[in-house]
Amino acid sequence: MKSNLSVCALLLPLLLGAADGPMVEARLKFISTTRPLVGIGIVQGKKAEGFVIPTDMFSDEITYRGPARLELVELRTVTVKQPPTASDDDAGKEAAKTKRPTRGVKAKPLTSVSTPVGKPPLAWIDLPVATGRQNLILLVTPGRENGIVAIPDVVGSFPPGSNRYLNLCPFPLIVMTPSGRQLIPAKSTAVSRPGSKDNDYYDLQIFSAINQQEKLVFSSRTYHLDSVRKLLILTPLPGDDGRVAVRDIEDRPAPSKGQLPGESGLKAAK
Repeated sequence: MKSNLSVCALLLPLLLGAADGPMVEARLKFISTTRPLVGIGIVQGKKAEGFVIPTDMFSDEITYRGPARLELVELRTVTVKQPPTASDDDAGKEAAKTKRPTRGVKAKPLTSVSTPVGKPPLAWIDLPVATGRQNLILLVTPGRENGIVAIPDVVGSFPPGSNRYLNLCPFPLIVMTPSGRQLIPAKSTAVSRPGSKDNDYYDLQIFSAINQQEKLVFSSRTYHLDSVRKLLILTPLPGDDGRVAVRDIEDRPAPSKGQLPGESGLKAAK
């Protein structure tokens, strides 16, 4: 399976709505391109849902229902006392009359809740307005423009056992795996299976293609699992020699009981 799509269609600072515009429903997975992001969340209605955005794997899936303008905000945790109920009020009055604690009267438990700190959003994006639920991978880079770009993750388009190559370079790249040779134009993405057996290593090579000259810029022995899908982000390094940095980000199924999560299989050749 191979497919190529332009970044124009996939990497979107999608300007399609506002906070008071249409409502959307989406299943989202996040990846931080800089550092692990903690103490952040999404405000949905009157609640703020906090979560962690890792750098080396996909975040847990979040179901979002809200305005097209999705905002990531910094959160703080505050402790609040649960409001008394009618039965609590009656028990308290009885205790006051007898001047001693009434049997069965318990102090209301304290609850920790997350609330926005009131700062501007850490990052935001206007999600595409579509009929029905959509699936998106969101790359988060705080401080760069709006801070989020989206990759549609249509069911079946990026299945377990496949690799998605995201070429952020201003020049084409060529990916070589046992399944063959694949050209990825500049600023575009492609999905393919590497052609390896499950639980086995395969050779991965990436060439830059500048002025019709091909140059090897990355080589590795990569471990393949049919149950894992990988996003490989390919970015240019400083200079004009076509060097490329490769980040391997895995989306793994939840480990079964007693099973430890495995390590990434991508190791650069020395």
